[in-house]
Amino acid sequence: MKKSICFLVVLVVLFVSTGLVAHAVSFEGDASYLFGIGSSKSRGFTAHAMVEVMDHIFVDGSFLSTNATKTAGDDETEISTRNNLFNVGGLYRPVNDADLQVFVGGGFASLTTKVTESEDVTSRGIYGKFGFKFLPMPQLSILSDVSYAPKFKQKDTETSTGHLITARFTASYEVMDGVGVQGTIKHFRTSGTGGTSDTLVGGGVTFRF
Repeated sequence: MKKSICFLVVLVVLFVSTGLVAHAVSFEGDASYLFGIGSSKSRGFTAHAMVEVMDHIFVDGSFLSTNATKTAGDDETEISTRNNLFNVGGLYRPVNDADLQVFVGGGFASLTTKVTESEDVTSRGIYGKFGFKFLPMPQLSILSDVSYAPKFKQKDTETSTGHLITARFTASYEVMDGVGVQGTIKHFRTSGTGGTSDTLVGGGVTFRF
């Protein structure tokens, strides 16, 4: 968890620095603590950031870290699984109405999985992304996006692990200027041998300037 928090701090600093250098139009971010639903007993932390570096052009990134523990076999051996998912890319906003914004783009994704004491397995690939932000009433916003990496490969070996799908849905309410609270659902899934998936729900804070 300490490594995840340090990585998050570096990510946020990077985005803020990029925005300042490029005279960013705006900066939006959020952070949430998550719980796995269904049969999943995972716990996790996620953060997202989006910097408008010029009109309708954004640098976009996210980080998700999850941990899960379960027992298996007659001897009830404890198996722990850790996933770290990192995405960074660019977005274009073709629709920018008063109550609706639409985003399209793509980028690079990396997923590192560690099961109990085994070696880390890192897979990566290029993804496409679509999302929208809807404002049904003042202070309330609904955001949803989905990304798809059609060819996800293991680092070093370049062995194909199928594809990666990530999606999220959030509803946030601004409690003061630039600061709000949110509820969020986050899902990710990889296909192929050793594929992994999880769906988590939780809540956190949002910020913008």
